[in-house]
Amino acid sequence: MIRFRPIMIILAALLLTVAAAHAQTDDEKASALIAIVADQPPFDTWLTQYPDWQANANDDDEDGIWFVEFYDESWEEWLGYANIDTTTLTFVDYSAPLPLSEDEYDIQLKRVTTYIMQDAEVLGWLNEVPDRWDTYFDFNRWERYWELNFYRGIRAVQVQVQIDENDDVYIEAIVDPNALDEEEALDAARNSAVQLAYGADGIWEALDGHDEWETYVEWQHDAVWSVSFIAAEEARFYALVDLDSETILETGT
Repeated sequence: MIRFRPIMIILAALLLTVAAAHAQTDDEKASALIAIVADQPPFDTWLTQYPDWQANANDDDEDGIWFVEFYDESWEEWLGYANIDTTTLTFVDYSAPLPLSEDEYDIQLKRVTTYIMQDAEVLGWLNEVPDRWDTYFDFNRWERYWELNFYRGIRAVQVQVQIDENDDVYIEAIVDPNALDEEEALDAARNSAVQLAYGADGIWEALDGHDEWETYVEWQHDAVWSVSFIAAEEARFYALVDLDSETILETGT
């Protein structure tokens, strides 16, 4: 937990007092809490890199724990969040995609590289000849782990390594990034097929009276996929779609 600076404790106390005495609106309270969080580490220094940062705050659960989240000026780049307990004036938890300092980067890189090069499973993935692979190692500041990438011809191996709160190094996962790309592409194609099928004539009439339904998507050939809509364990609608031409080839109920 991070405790507020003394001046911010005073401000937070005033905030809560004013809220009780004058029925302060949620928007006013949110604005004050955003200012308080932005003044605390790590956000106090991190947000200086984004002078026009944006933020929102809410207490959706109405439990006194406010969620404050920061974005860049265009609301596109996520800059982090903090959950604040307004009773104890502490951060319950927080996260921000901070890059490592140069010293931290160099020290951690040496540690994780040494660690994985002694791991039997990693060496097995690399056919026991790690020196014959091209490498690209970097810290993923969004996921907060190291990505150690090995390339040899068309083959690729990624070792994801974390250093935990106890300063221990451990391997989070060993994956084939090419396989991940293929899986993501298939998921994207399935989603596109469903969205295209939703534009078919007659679909909403077929689903009328049903608040919930499931979709089953199957690849047929080339860029052609079938999409079936199931409600109450009964097939209600069917569409055959072509993703390349973005057309609906066939429908049925």
